[in-house]
Amino acid sequence: MAEKYGKLRSVRTMMVLACIPMANAFVAPGMGGISGQVSQRRSLQSAGGLDARWMCRATFSPVSARPFSRLSASVVGSEEGGADDSGAASAGSPSQWRKRRPDWAPDWAPTALVTMRPAVQLLVGLLLYVLHLTVLTQHQIVFPVQLIPNERGWFQSIGLDSLAGMFSLGGMMFLRRSTKDRPTPAVPAVFRAPTPEEAPWKIPSMSKRRRGETSATDASPDKAGLTPRATSIVAFLLLTYAYFNTGRFSLFCERFLYDLAGIGIPITVAMHRSLVVLLGHLGWVVAGSAILKFAVRPQPFFGGGWIRPRWTERLSGTVRRSGAKKEKAPAKIKWYSNRWDAYWLWWTIGGYFVSSWVFNIADFVNQCALPAAIFETQPEGVVSQLINPENNDVAASLVGYIAPCISAPWWEEVLYRGFMLPALCIHMGYWPAVYVSGIIFSAHHMSWTGGIPLAFLGWTWAAIYAKCGNLLVTILIHAMWNSRVFLGSWLGL
Repeated sequence: MAEKYGKLRSVRTMMVLACIPMANAFVAPGMGGISGQVSQRRSLQSAGGLDARWMCRATFSPVSARPFSRLSASVVGSEEGGADDSGAASAGSPSQWRKRRPDWAPDWAPTALVTMRPAVQLLVGLLLYVLHLTVLTQHQIVFPVQLIPNERGWFQSIGLDSLAGMFSLGGMMFLRRSTKDRPTPAVPAVFRAPTPEEAPWKIPSMSKRRRGETSATDASPDKAGLTPRATSIVAFLLLTYAYFNTGRFSLFCERFLYDLAGIGIPITVAMHRSLVVLLGHLGWVVAGSAILKFAVRPQPFFGGGWIRPRWTERLSGTVRRSGAKKEKAPAKIKWYSNRWDAYWLWWTIGGYFVSSWVFNIADFVNQCALPAAIFETQPEGVVSQLINPENNDVAASLVGYIAPCISAPWWEEVLYRGFMLPALCIHMGYWPAVYVSGIIFSAHHMSWTGGIPLAFLGWTWAAIYAKCGNLLVTILIHAMWNSRVFLGSWLGL
């Protein structure tokens, strides 16, 4: 137990949201009120993660949402080769860790609030998520007059979920202002590109290599001369090919399930649909994971910034084949950072609240940009069929929940924020990489009516991840976002 909690690190707090370039951010959230309920629900379903590629020519791809907090200065130091082990020593037990205030914590913040264990953070986060789903998204404040006269009923109210997002962003700015003079501020500069020390990825710099200025963190473990720049392009092309061809696997699964039904195994129509979507999605996840594992350099890709030595001898420094204890060690080179034993609660909840507000703004922009006939003639999608199966098949609905709300949030965050964002940063600047990754994320879902909201969510989550430094944050936000559509239908909201 002491070793487990000895690795716990304090991390920065509160909600981070960058990349919200909107001057009309106050009035646009009116879409959270009475006027935009029907079209917003359709946009939520189209942004809920299922595209139209597989199952009966429909396949799956859910929307994501990272709740993680930035590492403290001592943890960053230890990840980079780090000399600072005093933090781990002082946090050697659960009680010691709980009493140790992080450097970024404001003086007015209660110690219990900034030292919660991960399990407690998860419980508090679930309670706040339920509050948002059942109360904030269902109520609005109606204005005495229509702010901007129009015939479509806009700007008559503002949803409580939009107000929660605005207050979350305001809280982030307050924390930034009140702790910016500290060695470790609670919130990093939002609209500034992360420095190499702040970025959650550590990949060799090609510009330094060409000048011969390599260092310990720039040295690639690849002995074949393969570079991150070249292998990222190859991996992107392979992923694109795999994405469009794994639909064949879903067709194979569809025929196989028909054969099982033909020999007498009871499979309802709704369960057949859910299984085809799930198996087709898992085929895409397996193929894409294999590409990232073997194609990209430097290696390893997976691990979240931590490595497990196969054979280590801590005392003598010698290598032996068996009997050594396997331990996680900070990786000097990493594609992404992922930490459970960190303080990620307020990044997650704040990021989710702000994402809901951003979605309301994007949905308003979407309705202004697209003709109303597109929304009226939109056929029922795979998401709607999974949520509301024939004959209220509960088992089929639960199976349909797995792909969009459990496996997809992890996979899409690893793919778009864990791989795509740092890979694009190798070829261009940080903000262009955020923009391009959001566009690709939106195009991946193949939804005309959900394209704009999906792009806004992609930009928001990329900015949250880059600032909080923990992929777990956006994975949890993504899972809560996709679950919002299913739970809303199951609970009659």
